[in-house]
Amino acid sequence: MRTFYKLLFAFLLTACLSCAHAHFIPLETNQITKGIHAGAPALPYYVYSKTALQVLDEEFKNSNSAITLEDTYDAAYKFSFEDIPADGNTGQAFENMETASRYLQNILKSRGVNDSENYFMTSIDTANSDGFILITAIYRHTSPIAVFNKFNFLLRQMLTPEDPEFYRPYRTDDSGKPLDIVYEWVALPIDCVSYQAYQAILLTLTANKILEQKAKNDYWSEERQWIAGNFLSVLIKQDIKVCQALGIEEGFTQHQKIYGQ
Repeated sequence: MRTFYKLLFAFLLTACLSCAHAHFIPLETNQITKGIHAGAPALPYYVYSKTALQVLDEEFKNSNSAITLEDTYDAAYKFSFEDIPADGNTGQAFENMETASRYLQNILKSRGVNDSENYFMTSIDTANSDGFILITAIYRHTSPIAVFNKFNFLLRQMLTPEDPEFYRPYRTDDSGKPLDIVYEWVALPIDCVSYQAYQAILLTLTANKILEQKAKNDYWSEERQWIAGNFLSVLIKQDIKVCQALGIEEGFTQHQKIYGQ
């Protein structure tokens, strides 16, 4: 998590240059709507198409989404959507998954989710130095948790929300009992979470998927691939699915010449 913090800070300094070199991917209105239904994996298309927050918020409303960007700014940031600057920055970008989790919980609580405190944003940071991150939204029914270390299975840990390792997904606890339920996951270039506006879109897409209450058990096999170093393969496979959902012939990974290992 500390690595994520350092890399996020670096990307905040270089994101303008990074996004300037990213290929522009225009989206039609129907593709914006399809992206909302696709969930968090569609985030790069909103980032690289430079879709205005107000335009995207209108499409959230038109698609009858339970949570809109306006709702996110109100619940997470306590900021009126009408008063946000054009770039969406109110000085409240999250720098770690602990803060991201608090924002997510506030959004869910505002929509009447009784156990909103049991939902967390987590991440796998093994590819951060290469510019990519794996983010998951999970339901965890208990805290603290007793688990084996994610990268050292001989090390048993008791983790609380104050521990950075708490904000990683764990399929089972140290006794082998099921622990986390994944409701949304996404592989991303880090520059796609480098600005508050991008983070707000991510939180909004994720919160809507949580409300659907459809577990995504495919995550765990993809996580193994990611940790094993095949993170680009995971990213590309995800992007192919989003392309199919949006009706786009070439995805952002092809535009940016990202190739699998």
